[in-house]
Amino acid sequence: MKQSIKKQFSLIFILILTGNVILCMVANLFLLKQYFLVNKRRSINEAYRILNQSSIENKLMDSEFHEKMNILCETADLSIIILDNTGTVIASIKSDDKNLLAQITEPSFMFFSKDDPHNLQVHSYEDPASGTKYLEMKGFLSKGEAFLIRCSYVSVEDSVAVSNRFIILVGVFALCIGIGLIVYVTNRITKPIVRLTEISSRMTNLEFDAQYESKGENEIDVLGENINLLSDKLEKTISELKTANNELLRDIEKKDKNEEMRKEFLANVSHELKTPIALIQSYSEGLKEGIIDDEENRDYYLDVIIDESNRMNSLVKEIMTLSELEFGNKPLEFERFDVVELIKNKISASGLIIKQNEINLDFENSNEQIYVWSDEFKTETVFDNLLSNAIHYCDNEKIIKIDIKKKDEVVRINVFNTGQKIEDSDTERIWEKFYKADRARSRDYGGTGIGLSIVRAIMTSLNMDYGCVNLENGVNFYFELPIK
Repeated sequence: MKQSIKKQFSLIFILILTGNVILCMVANLFLLKQYFLVNKRRSINEAYRILNQSSIENKLMDSEFHEKMNILCETADLSIIILDNTGTVIASIKSDDKNLLAQITEPSFMFFSKDDPHNLQVHSYEDPASGTKYLEMKGFLSKGEAFLIRCSYVSVEDSVAVSNRFIILVGVFALCIGIGLIVYVTNRITKPIVRLTEISSRMTNLEFDAQYESKGENEIDVLGENINLLSDKLEKTISELKTANNELLRDIEKKDKNEEMRKEFLANVSHELKTPIALIQSYSEGLKEGIIDDEENRDYYLDVIIDESNRMNSLVKEIMTLSELEFGNKPLEFERFDVVELIKNKISASGLIIKQNEINLDFENSNEQIYVWSDEFKTETVFDNLLSNAIHYCDNEKIIKIDIKKKDEVVRINVFNTGQKIEDSDTERIWEKFYKADRARSRDYGGTGIGLSIVRAIMTSLNMDYGCVNLENGVNFYFELPIK
């Protein structure tokens, strides 16, 4: 499982933040003291420069010199004592005269040469009595005045220790706050990217319903808008390709079947029209010859003529529909639509006849949305014929059950009705034109024997599976449609 971009961003930023905080802590812990000492040495050197310049200019006794040195000593925490050639204290600035005077007059002080006054260095010194550590510079100025500049760095060590503790506390707090902000900001940044990933993943499965909601603020929004356009164009292109592919398959098969279908069609039409024409002719002749004396029988003859005329009209319409399908006069138009909505509309349209027949109809998937690729009008014709068939043959408990099951990349639509089972010998023949398993009953409700043939013709043109199976208490008809 690949790590998400959200986790990667968060981890990278957290590592960078943690590294910076640790680096600051380490630098503060090991370098702060050295930094303070370097600054102290710089202050001592600066104090010496001012002292030596003032000695050259004979300004060691001037008030301006003393004011300037007081400011420097306060700022850098320095102590200074200066003696003239006679050992008299010329200046003592922020110093313990007794302590510094004792050190500047000790014999070892004479180690420093008056002939090389610039051979001076800042060095460490520890007071043997108090154990206090100092940085100091001592020696002679250009005109021979002895001097000693001292700075205690005990305060520096204390400051460094306090600073280290403070930086650790601040670092931990900043790390916690920073991690929280990183997680929040990373989530805001990666959320549209994750959304685009989901949309592109659905597009690989040929699902084009998801659209990116762009605010037009940055490049990610532009990318989302482009993906939306790509999705629309892909859906349209796939629809056109499926239509063209289906047309190609149908054209290949159509050429060899046309002649055989034409002969079979003429034979079946002649057979089916023979009975209603004969009835209309005989009853019309009876009326013309006046063989019916009473009005009741005359009305019966007229009703028969009207019924047979209507039957012939329905037969002709269905024959024309079947002819269009089998001869391919009307091309398929593939599109993506919600098959659940289509089924609900057909059930609603058949509500009156369902109620009149006292049938209980159950549609399990009525609250779902299931999209398929097919010719919507022809799919509606298939379902309409199967539902009509189920209504007219529904018996016993008078239950019709409709459900949709997903199976790999197709859905199977089942139309089940309770009632008499279909004989095994008839399960294959019921799809033939003009074949009626129960001719008497078919004639009672006006069946022509073409409805299931139309179903077969449409499903064959769609290159999808269909069929029927006997169940324990009835018959289940089904057909399949692709979801991709």
